[in-house]
Amino acid sequence: MGYVEGQGLGSSGQGIVNPIEAQARPQGAGLGAVREKTKQARDEEKREAARRGESIEDSSDEEKRRRRKKKQERKTESRSGTGTPVPRPKPKFRTAREIEDAMEGLEVPNVLKSLIDATGKEQRVLTSTAGLMASQEFVSQGEGEAMKIARRARTDLEAFADEWKGLTERKKFIELEEAQVVDELDAYQARLNHLTGLIAAVEELDIFEHEESTASKFNEMTEKVEAMESKYRDIGDEYKLAETVVAAIHPLFRQAMEEWEPLQDPNFLVSNLARLQPILSRRTENGVQQRSSTSPYETMIYTLWLPRVRSALLNDWDVYDPNIATSLIVAWKPIVPAFVYANLIDQVVVPKLSGALKQWKPRSSRRHPSQQDGKFPWWLFTWLEYLGERHTNPKQPTGLMSDTKRKFRVVLDSWSLRRGLINGIELWRDALGSEFDVCLRNHLLPRLARHLREDFTVNPQEQDLTALEDVLRWKDFFKPNVMGLLLVSDFFPKWHEILYIWLTNDPNYEEVATWFTWWQSQIPKEVNELAIVEDEWNKGLHTMNLAAELGDRAAAELPRPATTGRTALPTRQDAVAEAAAAASKAAPVPQAKSAIVEEIAFKDIVENWCVEQGLIILPLREAHPKNGYPLFRITASATGKGGVVAYLHGEVVWVQNKKAKDVWEPMGLEDSLVERAEGR
Repeated sequence: MGYVEGQGLGSSGQGIVNPIEAQARPQGAGLGAVREKTKQARDEEKREAARRGESIEDSSDEEKRRRRKKKQERKTESRSGTGTPVPRPKPKFRTAREIEDAMEGLEVPNVLKSLIDATGKEQRVLTSTAGLMASQEFVSQGEGEAMKIARRARTDLEAFADEWKGLTERKKFIELEEAQVVDELDAYQARLNHLTGLIAAVEELDIFEHEESTASKFNEMTEKVEAMESKYRDIGDEYKLAETVVAAIHPLFRQAMEEWEPLQDPNFLVSNLARLQPILSRRTENGVQQRSSTSPYETMIYTLWLPRVRSALLNDWDVYDPNIATSLIVAWKPIVPAFVYANLIDQVVVPKLSGALKQWKPRSSRRHPSQQDGKFPWWLFTWLEYLGERHTNPKQPTGLMSDTKRKFRVVLDSWSLRRGLINGIELWRDALGSEFDVCLRNHLLPRLARHLREDFTVNPQEQDLTALEDVLRWKDFFKPNVMGLLLVSDFFPKWHEILYIWLTNDPNYEEVATWFTWWQSQIPKEVNELAIVEDEWNKGLHTMNLAAELGDRAAAELPRPATTGRTALPTRQDAVAEAAAAASKAAPVPQAKSAIVEEIAFKDIVENWCVEQGLIILPLREAHPKNGYPLFRITASATGKGGVVAYLHGEVVWVQNKKAKDVWEPMGLEDSLVERAEGR
């Protein structure tokens, strides 16, 4: 085949020289664990590279060069910047005296105080007797043995010194631990004594020296609890002292509640529980207040006190005598939980007040005026300071004052004006606030106007001022310009008419002047000073002067006074009220002789009344089948359904009878219409 030994295969010898060798990899070894190429393969690679004029280096050669380079770098780094080698620190040896001085409490025997100094060129033996630095040369074999003994002694001494140091530090640590354990034992003992005293104090709570009454027992227990709380306050929370006190009080408190008559003795045990509040009302656990459940004290009040008081108020309390019940509430309010107080007010007091208020019938005063005095709800106003916003705000849709406001409107509609002011009118004003003026304007003012218009007559021969005095009694509850409007509307038209008749029938002008002055004195000063009232007086003077100038011709030529005030009067009660309210809020009334009170449609009055009552009035876009008046639906439903069908005529609301559809009943703006609109 042309093979020549020592040369490669092929015509030009470029093939391999030696046969291919196999490199076995150890079992379980991964790549890189051994060299994958055999020596034959590496030699062939080098020969092939040499034939091409290249050189190739073995990885082992590279590794050798790296090791040589690192060795050279270490030699370079070991020298200083100037090339001078850094001297190694000389070992320091302590003498036996230095070791003995450094180790407190360690005594070194004299036989071990001979040490070897091997730091110099010659080895020396250091002895404490011959001087620490006294040197002795070793020249014989015996002295060589002494040096060995001395070196061994020094090594042993160093070991003893280290061990001694460790034992000394261990001793100090044990002493500190011992002192700490002693302090903890003392603290535990003191705490144990403190706790033992607390247990003894708790056990003495139910031991009484006086057995006369429950009150005396409670006084004695209160003193014991106060002393215990003052002495053991620091551990009270940890050992739940509040719960312990409640557990001790509970049997005695139960017995006291069974014997107690709340309405006869409202302050029973109040002072005792008030003194115990610092501990009874404590409800903290690990510094975090717990509100998810009631405390033991709250539970005791809820289960024992509340049923007893509820029973007394429901069965024994006369609602028309509020002082007894309010005394009980005032006394216990600071020491009972808030939710217990709210429960008592909402579930007991308010329902009973509401029931009594419903039984009060103000309209009965017309037939039996004396009955109203005995039923006047002054007792309700006593409770206002103890009730919440829902029951004290008359603007709320529901609540005691909302119901009271409706009753007050009935009072204003039915009260006899001849009787003067309503009983307790100041109480009504304080209780109703701004709603008081609204009620007077909408319900009383129209009645005053009608009373003055229908029951008052100007008669110079025999003047009766009763009706006018009935109206003027209310002047302090209206603004002066409202009273002025009332006089202009219903008094001055009559007065001007009588003045005209007098001046046209051979008058005595001196008597007329006296009559004029007397009438001015009957009107309050603050009303007379109003521009609209002065206008009327000036109008009368002008008529008198004109009559004097005309003389005998006055009967035929004196013009009759215009009845602007009368013709401008609304034909419905509430119209005067609305006009007066608008005038009181508007700018100053101009000095004009024209009508002052504007005509107000009855439909607007009904709409305003429905808004006040929470009702809705909706046009049905239908007409009455007989009279043709438009029909409306008055309802309390937001959907516009239900309620009653009505029409307005003659300043009266005519309501359709639910059973007989062709029957229409007259009805005023009162509670009965509200009940019909609400479907009751």
